[in-house]
Amino acid sequence: MKKLFISAFALFIFVPVNSQEKIEFNNTGIENLEHELNMFDPIVEVEIMHDNGKIYQKGFLLNNMLHGRWESYNVKGELVVLGEFVRGKKTGKWIFWNDNKLTEVNFKNNKVLSHHSWDNSSESIASK
Repeated sequence: MKKLFISAFALFIFVPVNSQEKIEFNNTGIENLEHELNMFDPIVEVEIMHDNGKIYQKGFLLNNMLHGRWESYNVKGELVVLGEFVRGKKTGKWIFWNDNKLTEVNFKNNKVLSHHSWDNSSESIASK
């Protein structure tokens, strides 16, 4: 019996296991939510799609909290927001692109430390 247990344990350890599972949520309103779930890793990659099939948001969850790099895109598929979460809180430099304006906002624990905006002419239009 002991040999059987050791053999089964060795087989479990040395046989490759495909731990990635793709889950699609098709009835979530306006977007199609797609998760890449790894059952041995608490970090989950998330992709949310616009109705037209283009990427809407992309990032990671750690224990169901936003964590790591997060990207948001407009309907045309153009990057409009780039930032970083640490355990559900905005942290560090976030960049927002809106028409002809670029805004940089610095966060710490979800609180705005500073922000600066530029227009298309590279001139500063607002700062705090």
